[in-house]
Amino acid sequence: MQRLLLGCVAIAAGVLLPIRRARAQDMVDGRWRGWLQEADEDSIRVSFAVQHTGKHILMVMSGRSGISYDMADIKVKNDVLTFDWAMGLNSFLFCRLTRRDGRSFEGTCNDRSPGETGKPVRVWMIMSPPDSAAGRPGG
Repeated sequence: MQRLLLGCVAIAAGVLLPIRRARAQDMVDGRWRGWLQEADEDSIRVSFAVQHTGKHILMVMSGRSGISYDMADIKVKNDVLTFDWAMGLNSFLFCRLTRRDGRSFEGTCNDRSPGETGKPVRVWMIMSPPDSAAGRPGG
C-alpha cells in the first residue's frame, strides 16, 4: 500500500513540476529592462519590476523621472504579453507585446480612450528579461 501511495506521489510530482516550471518561464521575476517610444519622439529607457504572486503577475514600470506606473490585468499566453497601463489624465493604454527571440517582448500600447488631449496615443515598447541586455531601439 505504501509503495502504491509513493508511486502515485512520484507520478503526480513528475507531471505537476514541469507545468509549474513552464509557467515560471513565461515571464521570470526580476528587473526587466526596456525602451518606450512614441512616434516622432526620442526613446525613453525604462525598467519593469516583475513579480509573481500566486496566479497573478505584478508589474511596475519606472523611468528616469522617478514616476512609476502599476500595470494591470497582466497575462502571458501563447508568447503574447498583454496588460493595461493607466497613464493618468484619463488615458488608458492596452499593451500587446509578442515574444520576439524566445525571451524578450516587443509590441505596442494603444489608447483605450482619447484622454485629455483627444489625440490617440500609440507607444512602441520592448522588454528584455533580467539576465540579458536590452538592445537600443532599432538595433
